[in-house]
Amino acid sequence: MTALDGLVSALPPIGLDEMNARAALLRRVDSKYFAPLTVLANLLTEMFDVQVLDIDGRRSFRYRTVYYDTSGFTHYREHVQGRRQRFKVRVRTYCDSGEGMLEVKSKGYRGQTVKDRRPRDPRHPDALDLDERAFVSSITGRDASALRPVLETVYQRTTLCAGDQRITLDTDLTCAAGGRRGRGPDDVLVETKSPDGRTGLDRALVHAGVRPHSVSKYCVAAALLYPHLPHNRWHRTLQRSFALV
Repeated sequence: MTALDGLVSALPPIGLDEMNARAALLRRVDSKYFAPLTVLANLLTEMFDVQVLDIDGRRSFRYRTVYYDTSGFTHYREHVQGRRQRFKVRVRTYCDSGEGMLEVKSKGYRGQTVKDRRPRDPRHPDALDLDERAFVSSITGRDASALRPVLETVYQRTTLCAGDQRITLDTDLTCAAGGRRGRGPDDVLVETKSPDGRTGLDRALVHAGVRPHSVSKYCVAAALLYPHLPHNRWHRTLQRSFALV
């Protein structure tokens, strides 16, 4: 994605500490889009006061994420059913820095996303230990003993900051589980994160004809890699943007 690298190279930088102070957004409203690079480039050049996360001169970062679910895919099925309260449990490794986080993402009754997290040594096995399961249970209110790693995703992420809002740009997404691998999309997966779900980029994307998608990396990857799971909710997304490799 050299074109994306060239686009963000012109933006002023912001450090991680400053961005976290301005826009930590552990409680937020998310919106997601599949945006063609040309459309995104035009919109970003028109936006003011946008900075790009820069760490030691690097502006694109590789993420590896392992997702956890029960053998019956309870968390996945709750997303399929559109439950108002649902969870995702994952371990994220920031490959460039070598840091890791155990995270529980909760979707609340008012549509907000709440993220609870704690540091985790990425050198540890993917299986959660007793203390980590207790952490997950304290947030979900459920017994976490049945959780197991079910799939992983790897992608490149560039993060922008506009006031108290974050914008993430994900590319080169791959997923894997049980000897199966997938990839997609060719477009940039844009996610806006803000206190109220209304950002300038949201309005600009819709005005440009790019509509929001109810999409989850975990759910789309699970639907692709585990074809026995119900996936009508993401059937069109899978056909248009994802494929086995």
